[in-house]
Amino acid sequence: MSSGLAMTLSCCTGGQREIAVPRPAAYHRIAIPAPAYRTVRAGTVSIQLNTIVTDTVVSAGNSWVTACYPGLGTSMYITVTEIDPGTAGEAIDNRVERLSLNTGGLPTEVISFTTPEAFDAQLIITPAGSPIPVQFLATDHSSVLVSGTAAVEGSASSPADSISPVLEMLERDITHMLKTLKKQ
Repeated sequence: MSSGLAMTLSCCTGGQREIAVPRPAAYHRIAIPAPAYRTVRAGTVSIQLNTIVTDTVVSAGNSWVTACYPGLGTSMYITVTEIDPGTAGEAIDNRVERLSLNTGGLPTEVISFTTPEAFDAQLIITPAGSPIPVQFLATDHSSVLVSGTAAVEGSASSPADSISPVLEMLERDITHMLKTLKKQ
């Protein structure tokens, strides 16, 4: 009886065995850094950046921080702007307009929250087709405005699922940075 079953099965497959064939190209997994942070002072605030990030802080009235993730083709550009209550609304509106224009009208997710230090923050994620898929803004509405973008090399032409591990890491790190903002 078992030989009849074997004969039937061999007839169904044409008597051939399927042999696995390796793919001509494979893509490596991106090594995402662990969530470990260090504090960097930028103007009137301290921010926490991932420990693997190399950073440059330039201060001249406002402060600019360039934070690069080695090996990931990813850079964050952070601006810390001192504002006064009389012009805070205008400065915030200007920055919101700029961030909105950067999305290029592509589908975007906005995550809003208030930090423990009373900063109102927004994380703006445009996962597909944008050269700057992650942007952010945080303000205390009276003395400081923190804003920035994260550029991912090749993100404008890459499918969303190809860069999603990097976007998830950026969302994690930027959310941590915003939630731990402290005025000095």
